[in-house]
Amino acid sequence: MILDSITDPSILKTLTTQKLQTLCSELRSEIVNITAKNGGHLGSNLGIIEIIVAAHYVFNCGQDKFIFDVGHQAYAHKLLTGRRAIMKNLRSTGGASGFPDPGESQYDHFIAGHASTSLSAALGIAKARDLSNSKFSVVSFLGDGSLSGGMIYEAMNNVGDIGNFVVILNDNKMSISESVGAMRRYLSKLLSSKSSMIVRKRISRLLDALPSRSARVIEHMLRHVVSAVGVGNIFEEFGFHYVGPIDGHDLERLISVLQNVRDVANYKPVIIHAVTKKGYGYGPAETDSTNLHGIEHEKSLRYCDVFGKKVVELATHDERIVCITAAMKEGCGLSDFASMFPTRFFDVGIAEEHAVTFAAGLASQGFKPFVCIYSTFLQRSFDQIYHDVVLPNLPVRFIIDKAGLPGKDGKTHAGLYDVALLQNFENVTIMAPSSATELEGMLEFAATSDVTSPIAIRFSKTKATMSDCTTDTFDLRCRVVIEGKDTLIVVSGNLLTNVLEAVKISHTSPTVIDARIIHPFDFETFYRHTNTHDRIIVIEEGVFGGLSNVLLNELTFTRRSDIIANIEFVNISKTPPQHSHRTEQLKANRMSVEDLVGLLKRGV
Repeated sequence: MILDSITDPSILKTLTTQKLQTLCSELRSEIVNITAKNGGHLGSNLGIIEIIVAAHYVFNCGQDKFIFDVGHQAYAHKLLTGRRAIMKNLRSTGGASGFPDPGESQYDHFIAGHASTSLSAALGIAKARDLSNSKFSVVSFLGDGSLSGGMIYEAMNNVGDIGNFVVILNDNKMSISESVGAMRRYLSKLLSSKSSMIVRKRISRLLDALPSRSARVIEHMLRHVVSAVGVGNIFEEFGFHYVGPIDGHDLERLISVLQNVRDVANYKPVIIHAVTKKGYGYGPAETDSTNLHGIEHEKSLRYCDVFGKKVVELATHDERIVCITAAMKEGCGLSDFASMFPTRFFDVGIAEEHAVTFAAGLASQGFKPFVCIYSTFLQRSFDQIYHDVVLPNLPVRFIIDKAGLPGKDGKTHAGLYDVALLQNFENVTIMAPSSATELEGMLEFAATSDVTSPIAIRFSKTKATMSDCTTDTFDLRCRVVIEGKDTLIVVSGNLLTNVLEAVKISHTSPTVIDARIIHPFDFETFYRHTNTHDRIIVIEEGVFGGLSNVLLNELTFTRRSDIIANIEFVNISKTPPQHSHRTEQLKANRMSVEDLVGLLKRGV
């Protein structure tokens, strides 16, 4: 195999075009095999292979800086930069991260796990280069889905005339959910504009025949002429030299274009519009690009599935219920809702800030918006939550998915901070279901007209179990699951399952309180049991500052130092969790069943 010989990306420069094409096929097979074993992002990585091989062939990644947007399209890049061995254990302990990470390799120049960041980072790197009189190119790999994020346009607005700055737009017509909005329609228009392509080809031929200085002057004039006759585009308005669209799987064409760009891009930024097919070269991923965007081996009833089914049921009886997501229709369990209520479903693209304020506008007019966003992405909209939802006290319902430990996705997707952020706001009710049954009760409550202030319901990506207390009526109080005489345990969310398993194994007799309402906390129930227990353990799947802070604030304000002295807090470490199985991350944070058994026995 040619891939066996690639220990350094510079080796690609010694290969013929035919061997590079063979290498693309080998990379495709390697990525299919790796994701079959470990899970991970399949479709996006198969679709960009030729682009990455061409970029490594033309540029020098040891000196030139490659910046990826989101980062889940960088598998081929990792395989070509000396990481084939650790890619075998992708997203597992000791293996490669699923995203670029400078701590993993000198060839990863910026961390990437969230969308629409690459141009801002690349521009900063390019400006630093110019300020320090260095010489290298900056190449940004941008997915079309990321164009739905406003941060991209903030960066474009500041690019100016910076040189040696190349953006490769990988247009596969899909992000995770299908790309939406005006930019998607705009790219489609560019693809179908024959007149634009004809004019551009003629201009290119003319410029190729002229000296470089004359070419610059004439190009400046012609660009305005082209725009005047309706074949200009938004990228050129931002100051980019636009090349494309081109076939993103035509390796020879890609190499030729990148070589030309490398040689002439020293005086203005260039954007190359490459059209690709997600999952290219692997039939199942081509025909099912949504489900094979990412592969997860653990198939079970998820909390988002429970949410998706329940919100459809509620919306059937209440036409004021609407759902909003940020390019995560399938991931948040909203496919059925979108199908049944298309006029009440809004996928705003990768624009979490807009999603929150958009929901605030809907709530101000009497609608019941459910904003469905992963915890790690909700962080982007913290200001909008405070200014546009909390201050006017609007009843926006936040459905916070993938809260807690991130598992194999690692530190960029850790959902550990939402409670610590939201508990600062007096009028936000924060809920954490410990079962599918509780989640259904919370959603029923959230859908009522009695809700007049913001609500947040957080749940993890773990299996959703049915509660033993199926007759339990949901209210805004803690639920006492076990009445015992030993330790008092206060636990929120899905970790209740681990606690109950530990109680069985340890043969201890604690009192276990399900803190399903984290804020405002039910101190009446809490105080009633602190009077009979000398040892208190508080367990939450988040950093210290969430439920722990809610309790400490109250106990400090009421001067209950006697209770504070008896509390032991079990939280997630502030050190960002590395990619590994969730069970390993739980153990690293003293939250595995075995750790909890030891914790309980120490109190007996």
